[in-house]
Amino acid sequence: MTTTSPEPPTPRAVQHLKAACADPNGRLPDKISKKILHALLTDEYAYRTDRDGYRLSVKDALAETTEPVFITVEGRRAVLSTPQLYALTRRVEPSGRLAPNVTWQTTSSLVALGLAEYRDANGTPKPTDGDTGVSGAVHYPFRTPLGQQVAELPEQPAR
Repeated sequence: MTTTSPEPPTPRAVQHLKAACADPNGRLPDKISKKILHALLTDEYAYRTDRDGYRLSVKDALAETTEPVFITVEGRRAVLSTPQLYALTRRVEPSGRLAPNVTWQTTSSLVALGLAEYRDANGTPKPTDGDTGVSGAVHYPFRTPLGQQVAELPEQPAR
């Protein structure tokens, strides 16, 4: 683990991290500059394993080119805006449902990042909130297990 606070990712690094969030396995895109990859690995926003699943050091991860790079929970948290982070950490009910005062834009972005999902009255995940434009939402947003992991990370000290 790093002993100093990680640097916030650059805008280009955030694009790569968000692409990894959208990937079902959390894989970063294959084409990343060595400089950005080095920063993501150093700040523990991403990692690479060897063929046996052993997590590689930054040096070894940069030398390895055949295995994919994956986003970490810390990397997922690093891409969140303040409203997204508050929705996951402070505006969530004990059931995991996001509070009604979380905007649809924030909810939609958390769903796109895999940190929230819509559920029907039976708890079955749904792809959207079910709003037809006439009736309003019929499915409600809940924090996913991954969203809970992100929410439970300790806050980084201010710089």
